[in-house]
Amino acid sequence: MSGLENLTVLLVEDSQQLRALLVSVLSQLGIGNILRANDGADAIRQIKAMQTDPGSIGATSIDLVLSDWLMEPIDGATLLRWIRRHKDSPDRFMPFIMVSAYSDWDRVQTSRNLGVNEFLAKPFSVASVFEHINAVIQDTRSFVRTDSFFGPDRRRSRKHVPDEKRVIHPSGEDSMEKRIRFYSAPRALRRKVGPDLQLNIASIVKIQKELDEWNDDFVKWTNEYISQINRRVAAAAAKDAGNRRADFSEINRISHELRGQGGIFGYPLVSSVAKSLFELTKDTLDRSDDCLRLVKDHVGTLRAVLRDEVRGDGGQVGIEIIKAMRQANAKFLREQGDLSLVSRDFLKSNR
Repeated sequence: MSGLENLTVLLVEDSQQLRALLVSVLSQLGIGNILRANDGADAIRQIKAMQTDPGSIGATSIDLVLSDWLMEPIDGATLLRWIRRHKDSPDRFMPFIMVSAYSDWDRVQTSRNLGVNEFLAKPFSVASVFEHINAVIQDTRSFVRTDSFFGPDRRRSRKHVPDEKRVIHPSGEDSMEKRIRFYSAPRALRRKVGPDLQLNIASIVKIQKELDEWNDDFVKWTNEYISQINRRVAAAAAKDAGNRRADFSEINRISHELRGQGGIFGYPLVSSVAKSLFELTKDTLDRSDDCLRLVKDHVGTLRAVLRDEVRGDGGQVGIEIIKAMRQANAKFLREQGDLSLVSRDFLKSNR
């Protein structure tokens, strides 16, 4: 018994496949109660129900939120903002781990500024899920409140402040300067789990092996994703370039899903190609026939990786696949008349 059996975790993930996967991982790590939410709106409903109708969700308290970032209609960032700052939030100190395939510094920084405890990047491993949960349990940072922020101290270590510069507020919280207050963070997680959470390496390896058994399912649902992209490509091809926005937006959403999943199931090349497709269709104003052809090239590459079961980095085959994709991307950019129509991320990745 690790102590994790005493915890209730709210898992917020709109992808049915990843939600099922994370439920399996959390269960095998020993989490005692796992609540599931399809998106941020569903999560807010369940958090409110803790006080009004706990029987409807099967929990009187939620110890930790593990939430994906990209969801509709309410995403992970909005959910976190609601928990930390909304007047209807029943627990503004609620521990929160953000999960996202967007692991660039800007996204991590935004999460910190919204009051996140930890940021788990996709693709993730069983070990990284455990490490992030443990980091939240062991976290001793104070919470900070300012006019624009409430959450764990964004500094991982708090410097000593001389007594003569410290302000004591009537409420009992102390501050380094006016309008900044520090609150001792509740230690409910550590009390429930215990001070020394440990999971031996053998257990993590065993769970990871069981996770690897999802690989065949991954191939099936990835092929379905590819079919969805192909349907959107066909729909876009039947329209004028100016009327393709909805199709490109859906291709972007699907490629984001694939971007975060490939590496988890031993297909990092799927993640690499999907990342390129995501950047190509992100905020792009170029929805020309040339751009659509490049989308088709990416889809063909994805199919080839799955068909030939190119796992891991693919060795020399993987090198050639990535090289061909980058050459096609570079050719597309060379032939563009107006590069301002192309997303900045795509330009950065292919220069």
